[in-house]
Amino acid sequence: MSYLPTWIVLAVGLVLLVAVLVRVARTVRRFGTTAASVNARIGDETGHLRARSAALRVAMKETRVRVKHTPVDVPSGHRGRQEDDRG
Repeated sequence: MSYLPTWIVLAVGLVLLVAVLVRVARTVRRFGTTAASVNARIGDETGHLRARSAALRVAMKETRVRVKHTPVDVPSGHRGRQEDDRG
């Protein structure tokens, strides 16, 4: 009994298996690269958003402090009656 047909089928099967595995490996590598790129982009956008919100918090805090310590500008605040200031 000849084992030649069995060896041929086995060799063809191994060649096909290697070809499929190479294609799958390329696809997985490409997917990994794309996923890393997307994660980096999302991280950058999240960082920008955090920086903007932090800047907004600082600006609001500075505005509150400035408004709290600024005297009220009322024309007749400390002058008494306006008729007395005509000179």
